[in-house]
Amino acid sequence: MIELESKLNELSLKWQNMDRSNEIQRKAAEEYYKTELMPVLIEYFLQVNKTEGKCDALILTLGTSYEPLVFSISALKPEKVLILHTAETAHLLDDVIEFTKLKPSRYTVSQIDAENPLVLYQEIKNIYEKWGRPKNIYVDFTGGTKSMAAGCAMAGAAINAKLIYVGGEYIVTLRKPKPGSERLYFIDDPYTVFGDLKREQAISLFNSMDYISAYRLFDELEQKVPGFVKEYSALKFLSRAYDSWDSLNINDAVKNLSKCIEITAIEAKISKNFILSKHKEKLDRQLEALKVLQLIHNNDDTYEHKKTIFGNIGYLIANLYQNAVRREKQEKYEMASLLLYRILETVEQKRLWNYGIDTSNADYSVLSKFSIDPDTLLEKVNNIIDNIRGFNRLSKLDGKISLLAGFILLAAFEDDIIKTEVPGKEAGELNRLRSKVEARNRSIFAHGYEFIDTKKYNDFKVVVDEYVNKLSLLEGINIEELFDTCKFIML
Repeated sequence: MIELESKLNELSLKWQNMDRSNEIQRKAAEEYYKTELMPVLIEYFLQVNKTEGKCDALILTLGTSYEPLVFSISALKPEKVLILHTAETAHLLDDVIEFTKLKPSRYTVSQIDAENPLVLYQEIKNIYEKWGRPKNIYVDFTGGTKSMAAGCAMAGAAINAKLIYVGGEYIVTLRKPKPGSERLYFIDDPYTVFGDLKREQAISLFNSMDYISAYRLFDELEQKVPGFVKEYSALKFLSRAYDSWDSLNINDAVKNLSKCIEITAIEAKISKNFILSKHKEKLDRQLEALKVLQLIHNNDDTYEHKKTIFGNIGYLIANLYQNAVRREKQEKYEMASLLLYRILETVEQKRLWNYGIDTSNADYSVLSKFSIDPDTLLEKVNNIIDNIRGFNRLSKLDGKISLLAGFILLAAFEDDIIKTEVPGKEAGELNRLRSKVEARNRSIFAHGYEFIDTKKYNDFKVVVDEYVNKLSLLEGINIEELFDTCKFIML
């Protein structure tokens, strides 16, 4: 068994790490799974899922994967088999027969309408009668659509069949269970299994960052599945909180996360196995961060409010950064770049605020306390501009300061955020910054019609990371801790 498990892990790791960047490579990975990994998986499945008792008949629904049917048939060794499939999944029948080595006399196949559970229900009733109402009959509803699963459960209950399904740790990116995690589950109560399956689906949606869909499923489970009400309530509120937070609806995020934490605090005392027990400390930190963000985003344009914003700038940056990372994981590079641009702008605005300059309405008279003369400053700014591509000399200092104009101003101040190792080389750094910002400015979400690809996005992100790290060092911000706080948990 140890040797088998070691071999499985070796093959599984190789399969998971295979390149799938184009169709040919994806097909090669699928072929490797089928020819190399699947035979070992079957052997391992039979070792960890030993079954007792006779199986006279087995009815299964075939979805987009043949593997669950192969596992069930191999483990139960039924005398007779009915496989229900759709026109779209018929091509997978050969794989099922190939791996199970079923003789034609032992199996029947029937094509059905996936969206009509009553037809499926009737098909199962008919074969049950044709087979002479076998006593030890099983129904496996792992594969197929929700309608097919519903029809199977209805028919299974009607003919007093034992309900089973094959479950595992689903790898969303590979669209298959983690090899070796597959288990055969026997269900006494059909309603309970649908709760289990929906729970798995809800958790998968949550971990895939589809928080609103996860919220809807957890809400349904809370109302319909007994025994787990507190867990589903907590997860419902957490999903809603993350959906609101992800949409920058901070007030709703605070309200729902507070409810989640209230439930978790009570349940964690009762059971260490409560699903959110291990996340309690982080959820508490997230709530505190959200309360700071509430202060930042209260739509007050006063000087005191801006002091609050710039006094808590690390929270604003961390929130925007983690939002950008989530968009990056979804390959939404235009939106992620927009958020990173706003972070870069925030860095510039914070450093200018330290000199008393508000980028939305700059008053340069405040610079007198730093012994900076506006006329001298204008000349320094123009001397820098002379070395920057695409910029014209200014006749006066801007009242509303853009991102690049702000960094030019900071260079004129000789601010540490833009200071280079070799004095006088700031123009080179500003030109580098300008080139990366321009890629974002040409994107469809800014001023152009281009789409940002992975390389352009990563190049821009590197620059943003540099300036965030510089700002954190200069301002004494523990940005890594704030990043961790604003990073959403996985279930």
